[in-house]
Order: sequence, then structure tokens, then C-alpha cells
Amino acid sequence: MRTTLQWLVLFNDPVDAAGLILFLTVFPVYHAIYPSLIKVFPGYAAKVRVDAFRRSWIEGLLERQDIIAAAQQTRNLTMVNSLLASSALILMGVTANVLIRFPTFDEALTEPVAWSRHPDAQAVKLFLIMVVFAVAFSYCMTSLRHLGHFNLVIGADPKLIAELEGPPVDYFTALVNRASNRYTLAVRCFYSASPLFLWLFDPWFFIAVTGFWGIKFIVFQDFAHVLRQRRVG
Repeated sequence: MRTTLQWLVLFNDPVDAAGLILFLTVFPVYHAIYPSLIKVFPGYAAKVRVDAFRRSWIEGLLERQDIIAAAQQTRNLTMVNSLLASSALILMGVTANVLIRFPTFDEALTEPVAWSRHPDAQAVKLFLIMVVFAVAFSYCMTSLRHLGHFNLVIGADPKLIAELEGPPVDYFTALVNRASNRYTLAVRCFYSASPLFLWLFDPWFFIAVTGFWGIKFIVFQDFAHVLRQRRVG
């Protein structure tokens, strides 16, 4: 009952409620339906073109059988994923420590330096930040697993891969695409932590930064080709 009441505190203020709805729409909901949007608007999605570029790169690697180049060219993504995974663990631990030490509602009534008149709501916000870093860590580790598998099997017999998994180009392209997509989702989890952090201080900052990321994702990243076509036209 106590946990349920803590979550309901977020909806006491309509600004907080609107910000939370916007946040859920921009981050989990939008990224969940993004694959469907790609199928509806394939000519405008940046991911379609990037996937085609990666496929061309894989075709060149297999044609030259350049295993060393394949490992070297995925090294940067591996290093960045490792750094993000470590950062996510550290930030998750820091947030958990703050959450554990955060005053309860009764304690906050007697503490003049309380963060908010609604400490239960603040605790829920801290919990959301911790969850975001946990999800980011999960995505980074999944990306590292795909990259490690790619580097391990890139030198395997193409005939064996074709027999067990299908065309080698499709198999290796899918591995690299999955690794890159998980990396992108991990980075966007870090992005989502910024509005959640500002929400601790002002819900309007929360709404403004969430809206900024939504516009950036849709207009300037995922479907930026729409703007390019209009400029050319």
C-alpha cells in the first residue's frame, strides 16, 4: 500500500502527471513503435540507410576476408559500450545510495533541508532514474555480447555459416545491426536520465527537456531525411 501511494503522489500535480505522460511517450512508447514506423516510412528513416551502409561494409569484409579489419573497426563501439556499461553501474549505485538515504515523509516534515514538500514523489523519481541506468547497462551488455560474437565467428567457414544460419552477409549484418541498435538505445537511456534528474527540481524543466529530446529524435535524427528532401526540393 505504501508503494502504491508513493506512485500516486506523482499524479497529485497535473504538471507532474503531464510530464510523466510525455516522458513515457517520447522514450519507451516511441522507441517501441519505431520499428513499425520504419516499415510505414522506409524512405524517410535514417536506420534503413545506415543498415544498408553496414551491409555494404560486411559484403566488402567477406569479399576481402579481412578479419583483422573487422575486429579493429568494431573496437571503438566495443570500447564505448564498455565505458557506458561502467558508467551506468556507477550512476545506478550512486542513485541507489541517495534513494536509501532519502528522508521519509515523516522525517521530511521535521527536516528544514528537505528536497521537496513531497519526498515520496522525489523517491519515486530517484527510483525511475535508477531503473533507466539499469536498462542502459542491460543494453550495453547485450551490444557487447553481439559484438563479441561477431568478432569470434567472422573468421568461420562461410560454407558452414550458410548451411547453419543462411547467407553469411545476412547473418553478420544482423549481428552488427543488433549491436549498434542496442548501443543507440543505451545512449538514449542516458539521455532520458537528464529530464528525470531535472524533474527533481522543477516539473517544467522536466517537460521542456523531454520535449527537446522528442523533437531531436524524430526531426533531427530518426527521420531527418524528411528535412533534407524538403531543402533539396
